[in-house]
Amino acid sequence: MDSAALKEAIKRIDENRIIDLAKQLVSIPSVSGDEKAVMHKAREILEEAGITVEFHGSEERPVINAVINPDADKLLIFNGHLDVVPIARPEAWTKKPWDPVVEDGRIYGRGASDMKSSCAVMIHILEILKDMDLPIAVGVHLVPDEERGANAGSKILVEKIKNAEMRRPDYVVIGEQSNLKVRVAERGMFGFQVKFYGRAAHTAASRTTGINAIAKASKGVLALEHHIDKFHEWIGHPMQSVNIIEAGLVSNQVPAECTITVDRRLIIGETADDAVAEVKADLDKAGEGDPDWNWEIVADKDEKGNWVYTPANYTPPDSPLGQAFMKAVPAALGIKPEIYVEWAGSTDGRLYRHEGIQTVGFGPIGKGAHGPDEFVYVDSLIKAAKVYLSLALELSGA
Repeated sequence: MDSAALKEAIKRIDENRIIDLAKQLVSIPSVSGDEKAVMHKAREILEEAGITVEFHGSEERPVINAVINPDADKLLIFNGHLDVVPIARPEAWTKKPWDPVVEDGRIYGRGASDMKSSCAVMIHILEILKDMDLPIAVGVHLVPDEERGANAGSKILVEKIKNAEMRRPDYVVIGEQSNLKVRVAERGMFGFQVKFYGRAAHTAASRTTGINAIAKASKGVLALEHHIDKFHEWIGHPMQSVNIIEAGLVSNQVPAECTITVDRRLIIGETADDAVAEVKADLDKAGEGDPDWNWEIVADKDEKGNWVYTPANYTPPDSPLGQAFMKAVPAALGIKPEIYVEWAGSTDGRLYRHEGIQTVGFGPIGKGAHGPDEFVYVDSLIKAAKVYLSLALELSGA
């Protein structure tokens, strides 16, 4: 990489511009399902900068594809979502969630961390790169619906890429918060239920003829709620949580059935069969000596009888995009790059990886996502911008 070119590009990063863009986006309420206004604002900002914007998806929930230097051989895409989660308890906020403010080096507001400020950085990067005449195409996929599964967002773009209706990116960067660490992998997902069976009876006979399925399920919950002692250096530990429990028909009847819903997140190398085997072992141990211990695992299966699940997805650090990040971070920030192995959920990156597209996450530092007084550190936005510029130069060979 030409260090002089990088220094010149970094000089063009405008902190005030990033803050202003972030505040414009945060100030527009855009809870999933109501993103039209913020998507049109993003389009307006890009077009004012002289960048051509394509709208995909529906009129009410448009999806943005905007690319500079589109005729170049390679294409680098930055993906970010502009939908946010609702305000759960407005009284818990000390700031106004839709009236962003900057205090103590932080931008406060709903979506400041997750992830409108990062989208602002992406837009500013295009503003800088469009005048640099690099031998690489660079663009943004700004999407709705990430918080609810991406059916109206990134899935639309990836499906069009799959069907050759849109240009296939060579590289994708997901701008979700990663604390300025390189996120090369995401845990897989396997959701299942465990049904515990008892025997219905009148409450008066609960200690004679009744078998309480809730009591059985309680033992099961305690058996499954534990740390899983596995680790992968790119992704961290697996996770498992019992998140729903359902039982009972009327208050004076011992419940004959109780169902728990379990969310299991898988690391690289794990399958749904591995998870089921571990669950069975835990439940068998929990029921030792109990003659009325009766349960079954219920989950979706495919036509071949295999569990339906999403495996862990990753782009190895030694891939071309991974290697580019390993060079871009020290070139931009003067620090050794770290692999992100925090407790984090999935992103739209999984959709690109499933299509064989090299995808890496890299984003700023923030706190309070999905909660009150959400904020992002401004200096981390500037650092992310530097790395994005460095990455574009590295991938272009400039």
